[in-house]
Amino acid sequence: MWKRNYKTIIVLLSIIISASLAKGENKSNNNINTPTYDVIIVGGGFSGLTAAYHLKRKNVLVLEKKEAIGGRCISGNWNNFHYPKGTEYIGKPESYMKKLFRKLNIQATQIPAPTDGVAYKGKFFFGEKILDYLSPEEQKQYTQLQRKLKELADEDIEDIIFDKQQRLSEYTALDNLSVKEWLNKNGYSSLIQKFIDVENRGLFGTDNANCSMLFNIPEMAFDLPLVESINKSEVYSFNHGMFSVAEALGKRLGNHLITGAEVLSVMVNKDNSISVTYTKNGKQYHANAKAAIMATPAPITGYLVKNHLSPEVKKILSEVSYSQYATINFFTKRRLLHQTWSVSCIDEGEVVTLYDATRPQVTKDYRGKSILSVYMAPEDAYNQSFVNQSDKQFIENAYQTLNKYYPDFNNEVIDYSITRFKYAFPIFSPKYVETIKILTNDSTLDGPIFLAGDYMVYATVDGALISAEVAAKKARSYLRMLNNQHFTIERK
Repeated sequence: MWKRNYKTIIVLLSIIISASLAKGENKSNNNINTPTYDVIIVGGGFSGLTAAYHLKRKNVLVLEKKEAIGGRCISGNWNNFHYPKGTEYIGKPESYMKKLFRKLNIQATQIPAPTDGVAYKGKFFFGEKILDYLSPEEQKQYTQLQRKLKELADEDIEDIIFDKQQRLSEYTALDNLSVKEWLNKNGYSSLIQKFIDVENRGLFGTDNANCSMLFNIPEMAFDLPLVESINKSEVYSFNHGMFSVAEALGKRLGNHLITGAEVLSVMVNKDNSISVTYTKNGKQYHANAKAAIMATPAPITGYLVKNHLSPEVKKILSEVSYSQYATINFFTKRRLLHQTWSVSCIDEGEVVTLYDATRPQVTKDYRGKSILSVYMAPEDAYNQSFVNQSDKQFIENAYQTLNKYYPDFNNEVIDYSITRFKYAFPIFSPKYVETIKILTNDSTLDGPIFLAGDYMVYATVDGALISAEVAAKKARSYLRMLNNQHFTIERK
């Protein structure tokens, strides 16, 4: 009897021990060997890096899929020159940006004037003749347009977009119109509209027909060149291009930044903690956190966050579209563009802007080896196959344009570098105010998940940086609330 019971006890003990070991193994995977952070930030572009900087007193981890940080603000080196592969410049740093750059100990430098030019029908238009591609009547229209944009800009629209988003609904009439509709309504000529279309595709990757007039006003008012201010510069960059900002932010993170880390999922657990699964070099890893900031393009964020978000937020994230663009940096035997820094190519299809990438790094009379940057964007912002073109197609399209302005351009080229951006700019299409309203007011975004990215504010560097500051502020408040709850429970 005892022997039979003994055997039964042994079997039961074996089962209990095995279960205990299995449970212990799971516990080890989830807790003991899994690092825990205050905040995990997914995405190492400007938004993700800036959010991490604002949370520098917390235990933070940044996971970036690519081997290089910076998002669309990356750069390269050739012949001792630095050249942008993506975003070229910013306006004069003020308020928030000025403060951030000072803290990072980096200083934006003014790109030498003149900075504007126009290419049209095989001719360049520079300096005091920059508007000579327009007829006298069209020049009058252009002046009227500048005046009208200034009036609209003076209504504090820029401040509302960046700092007072709760007031955006006051401007739904402008948000309901595309730039094309507004220009047609006000009777501007097709050539002026072409110029603005090229400017918008260069700035936002978005054509007039697909861009909300409300969100275009600040850039249009800033970017249309004025003959009387042709010798003034309102554009800035850094010694290593815009990548200098990402570089400075990345240095502050040290081993709290992991590149080449592809996030597979972000889960909100029953206790509202965060579990992140990612791969690096073919191996799978897990990390836990009290909160997460998603600084990835909207559709990717919607895909990675597996639960917690409301159906409305998931729907909105999936519907935010991104324009694509590509840059070609041509390394040339001599400096071809020296009269100005940038040239808007009005009638050249996918080629929208030329940049003298060496301008901030050489003297005016320099004529040696140089870099000519070519910015290319689809004519329709919703063209999602643009970056799938082959190198050969991109080069042929660029040569077709450049040979009109620089005969035998092919023979000037020593080498080139092509960079593609699948998620370049969020398309701020008409009625985008509703998108922002949902993404800023939905209760499922009050924690532990927070969103950062230019699609939350404005499709520029400013928008990316400001969205990061807001997300970091919300995350800090959320962590403070958790600490207060913990303290209250301990006291009880």
